[in-house]
Amino acid sequence: MAEVYNYQKALKQDIVIRKISEDKSLPVGISLKPAVIFIASFIVIYFILHEPLQAFYRANSDLGKLVYVCAYIGIPIGIVSLSNRVKPDGLGLVQYAISIATFGVKKILSRTVYYHDRVLPNGYFEASHMADTPIIIQKSKSHD
Repeated sequence: MAEVYNYQKALKQDIVIRKISEDKSLPVGISLKPAVIFIASFIVIYFILHEPLQAFYRANSDLGKLVYVCAYIGIPIGIVSLSNRVKPDGLGLVQYAISIATFGVKKILSRTVYYHDRVLPNGYFEASHMADTPIIIQKSKSHD
C-alpha cells in the first residue's frame, strides 16, 4: 500500500537563494522573504528620508556618513528582524497582509467572507457587532 505524504510542511519552507548563475554561487544562502522585505523597506526609507539625510550630511559630513549607514542598513535590518518575530493571528507579516488584502477585495466585490469556517453576514463590521454586543456573565450556583 502506498504511503500518503503531506506536502504542506515542505511547501511552507522558505525559498533560499544559493546560486546566482551557473558558475557563481553565494557563500551563504539568502532566504527570499527577508531579502524582499529588506529591499522594500530600503526603497521606502530612501524615498522618505533621502532629502533630510542629504541636508544633514551637508551640515555635518563626518556624522552624516554614520547616519546614512544607520538609516539605509540599520533600519531595514531592524524591520526584517521585527517581521520575523511578529506573528499576528499566527501568520507571518506577508501572509497577514495578503489575508487583509483578500478580505478587502472580497468585501468590495460583495463576495462571501468566511471567518473561522463561518459565513460573516454583510455589514458585520460596519454594524460594530464586536463592541456593541452585550456580554452577560452570571455566577453559577454551586451545589453543596
